[in-house]
Amino acid sequence: MLKIIGKLLLLFVITILLVVLSFYLLAPSYQFEEPKPFSGSILYNPYQNIDSLNLYKYNFQVQSKAWGGITDGRLNSNELIDSIYKGLGFDHVATSDYQKINRYQEESQAYIPTYEHGYGIRKTHQVCIGASKVLWLDYPFYQSLRYKQHILCELQEDCDLIALAHPVLRNGYTYNDMKYLSGYQLMEVLNNIRLSVPHWDTALSHGHRIYMLANDDAHDVSNSNEVGRRFTMIFANNQNRSEIIRSLDNGMAYGMDFFRIGDEPMLEKFERSKHIPFLVSAKLNLDTLSVVVSKMADSMYFIGQNGKNLHKTVFSEKGVYLIKDSDTYVRTEIYFDDGSVMYLNPVTRSETQGEMKRQSLARLDVTGTWLRRSGNILLLALLFFIVIRRRSKSKKTTH
Repeated sequence: MLKIIGKLLLLFVITILLVVLSFYLLAPSYQFEEPKPFSGSILYNPYQNIDSLNLYKYNFQVQSKAWGGITDGRLNSNELIDSIYKGLGFDHVATSDYQKINRYQEESQAYIPTYEHGYGIRKTHQVCIGASKVLWLDYPFYQSLRYKQHILCELQEDCDLIALAHPVLRNGYTYNDMKYLSGYQLMEVLNNIRLSVPHWDTALSHGHRIYMLANDDAHDVSNSNEVGRRFTMIFANNQNRSEIIRSLDNGMAYGMDFFRIGDEPMLEKFERSKHIPFLVSAKLNLDTLSVVVSKMADSMYFIGQNGKNLHKTVFSEKGVYLIKDSDTYVRTEIYFDDGSVMYLNPVTRSETQGEMKRQSLARLDVTGTWLRRSGNILLLALLFFIVIRRRSKSKKTTH
């Protein structure tokens, strides 16, 4: 019996490895155009027409018990997640289990099917928001630029929005990736203990209109250190899925890094969460950007191309910056006296008025794809032939 079980397990492992090998062998090739920074005389401000009364607190990364408890989040029931985040004043939490769409409260108006895609050793993951089904394709052992681009292209088919998850974790996404990758709309700039701000600035500096996402990515919601720390504030007319998706896609949101007090009692955190400052307005008047918050800020930084600090305002509820012709984009970071930080999406330049299209640099290399696939198949066939021949010779020598 043990031998049979062992053989079945071996067969299962071999089958999985062969499937993964086929992913690599059949992966398409891409040609990448050179990125171009934002340019043009028109400035797009995602906050121009926001209403601070229609502001919702969201989290798109928290894991529940899934797959029999073999993944992180095994201590979190859906009911516990819901209870904790309601206590923290969240309007909605989209649970992002690994490779699984959580259907808890799917009858709710605010429900948005979400999951975390990816099972590679380098943690090159994506948060899939508004997903209709799970993509099982991945490259778990190694991912170059073309593999990462292929995953993004495949995810586009079944997701409303794609966010690069925790880019800095294990160097899952490199700065070079940020220059060339396209086909995603959001980046998880704030993720529990990880900040990927330089990755964001690299993407923006190369002309990619990518907006920020901030998430707890909590794996134990009973631990106050993991919850209510980093979250996304969204301006929307209501909490319908389509409205929230539209707002995120158009940059009508910002990230909040709420200062963490180590091992703070949960009830105290509930109370402190009621007094978080919020963005009142961020308006453009010709080329002058004026940002107003609900509480006096210690400092406001206006940041531009290559993450350069353009201007600083101190001890004020309002910051003003005159956007120069040389500024390709301008984003704002706002620091408060308790250590909390607010990250605004950028004002970006455009050549045309109206819909703001995103830069797409990847072009499927049809010839290169088929040459590479043919070469891989021929190499695999050759290796198979050599193995069979050696086994045949070995048997003849034995007899």
